[in-house]
Amino acid sequence: MKKLVLAIGLVGCCAAAYAQQAPTREQAAQALQNAMHREIQSMNNQQGFDGPAATNMARTLEVKSLENCKASGSQSVTCDVTTNADVKGNRRESVNRYEFYQQGGRWEARLPAS
Repeated sequence: MKKLVLAIGLVGCCAAAYAQQAPTREQAAQALQNAMHREIQSMNNQQGFDGPAATNMARTLEVKSLENCKASGSQSVTCDVTTNADVKGNRRESVNRYEFYQQGGRWEARLPAS
């Protein structure tokens, strides 16, 4: 009986750890690039918006690290993400907080709800 209780506890523990799992740096970079491309598409019709420049910046986005990842729901995790990107010829590093969630078997990203 003790073994059964222990096994059930381990299954619950593993399920909780899986639900709070964070994306890898590569998965986070792809998710952020996808989110940026969606945003660029929605802004393309605005006067004065430089879509090609924004698209080039999205291509140069590099995720350096994901830290302080915490479950922000049953299917999402929020992390502090350090990124590098070329912006108008200058390499910039920044840290922002993003929410990652899985959809269709892949990681997606969005700004966390405030």
